Amino acid sequence: MSKIAMQRSNIIIVLAVITSMGLFALSNYMEFQLMSVLPKAESLAIANYLNKGLVAIFLLVAISAGYSILVEKKRIHEYHERDIKDNVTQLPSIVGYNKDFLELLSDSKNEQDYIMVTLDIDKFKAVNDVFGFACGTKIIRMVGEMLSNNLKEGEQCYRINGDVFYMLLKSQERSKDYRRIRNILDNVSMELVSTNDEDIQSNLHGGIYNHMISFSAGGMRICAKELREDLEGCTPDELQERCRELAARFADNANIARKRGKSENVNTVYLFDESMRREIFEEKKIEDAFLIGIERGEFMMYYQPKFCIGGDEAVHGGAEALIRWNSDEMGFMPPGKFIPLFERDGNAVRLDMHVMDLVCQNICEWRSKGLEIYPISVNVTRPTMQNGAGYLQFVKEKLFLYDIPQDLIEFEVLESSTGTDEDVVIDFINEIHKLGFKIAMDDFGTGCSSLGLLNRIPLDILKFDKSFFDSMTINMSNQDIAVVRYMMMMAKDLGIKTVAEGIEEKFQVDILKDLGCDMIQGYYFSRPLCVEDYEKMLKPAQ
Repeated sequence: MSKIAMQRSNIIIVLAVITSMGLFALSNYMEFQLMSVLPKAESLAIANYLNKGLVAIFLLVAISAGYSILVEKKRIHEYHERDIKDNVTQLPSIVGYNKDFLELLSDSKNEQDYIMVTLDIDKFKAVNDVFGFACGTKIIRMVGEMLSNNLKEGEQCYRINGDVFYMLLKSQERSKDYRRIRNILDNVSMELVSTNDEDIQSNLHGGIYNHMISFSAGGMRICAKELREDLEGCTPDELQERCRELAARFADNANIARKRGKSENVNTVYLFDESMRREIFEEKKIEDAFLIGIERGEFMMYYQPKFCIGGDEAVHGGAEALIRWNSDEMGFMPPGKFIPLFERDGNAVRLDMHVMDLVCQNICEWRSKGLEIYPISVNVTRPTMQNGAGYLQFVKEKLFLYDIPQDLIEFEVLESSTGTDEDVVIDFINEIHKLGFKIAMDDFGTGCSSLGLLNRIPLDILKFDKSFFDSMTINMSNQDIAVVRYMMMMAKDLGIKTVAEGIEEKFQVDILKDLGCDMIQGYYFSRPLCVEDYEKMLKPAQ
């Protein structure tokens, strides 16, 4: 914008000069013409009047040109101020960040190292969608003010766009930098919780943030002295260009760290290191191979059996469907390597649908062979629950296509899914029940671990995480087992069936049987089996 304004000023100056030269040439020409037709005295008098008129015109042109130049300079200043400041928070913008970064690296007397921080508000889009842009703008303004209040002298906060902020903080050491950033986020969250603003309070208590606005932040350390040494010998123009590139690179690295914590819960902080960049490269390879892997049939189902232990003998009572990926390019990959990634990048819904399709194919084949089929439980990721209507329509179509009774399919959701999306989980479970399916909560005790959760979420099955039973010993006292006993009794009182996961020892089975646990899943009975091996467990239908 400043270049355009300077071009306008130069054009005005050139036009003024051309006009002046034209007036001077016109004056001489008219004086010559008058002297050729009038006596000298009269012609000089008339020429004198004309010159005065032309001088007046010249002065008007000069004044107009000067005024135009002043207006352009004022406009340049206003454009600069507008670019360098954010109009919502009055914090410096990305232009201000680049300017401060240049000054930081140009000041050889400043030996201080810095950490460049990028942060944003978790799930901020929900505020704009539900409460409107006015409430969203108010939160942005308040966050900008609160972040600034947590800065020290010589530090700065910037609002870049939307709910994204940058901070340049003085750096100490990695652990202290981490604690400082985390403290800033916690302070701002608590200030927002305690605000008297009615719009903000209605937002918090409306369930979007579960009573707490949280942030995700990433940091990148700036060793100013080392950078200055690398920039020695640069011309002013080269220095400005290099600093702009470095500022963008540091922001990109901090953003990589920030996005790493997006799937977690409250006020996550990650500091960048080069391993993150390598992880991103590996994740990109996995993402690119996903759809190709589905087309090639690289994904396969494994089934871990569950056994009912209520009678004299353990009886096979179904299985949990587990997805595995044997990639032609990357080899065998455990689900912990790709499922969390797919939950972040949007591929989880497609994967859940593929799992349901494979399970339906297997059940259809077993039924065609006249085998007795037990319920198969299928895991559902958080993104799939958020897309509940579309996924459940897909399930209904698959069951109809393969002619599979609904009681042969159960669904499992992770307890951790309820941490920030409880309403989504409840809505999804209610829809499942309307369609006649049963729902289990997997890994109970590893998420928010709230007993009140069982009153709010209508569950059919509760699967206790392996960690509940790892500390079991043969001679453990009644006091040691009191928590597990209480949980089993509570589930039974609520009409919820119980499954113990990760059971590997016979004495664990005996204890759980005495406590009234309904089913066991674990290596003591069976590890996960491929389709062919699981099929061997199925008996002919009666």
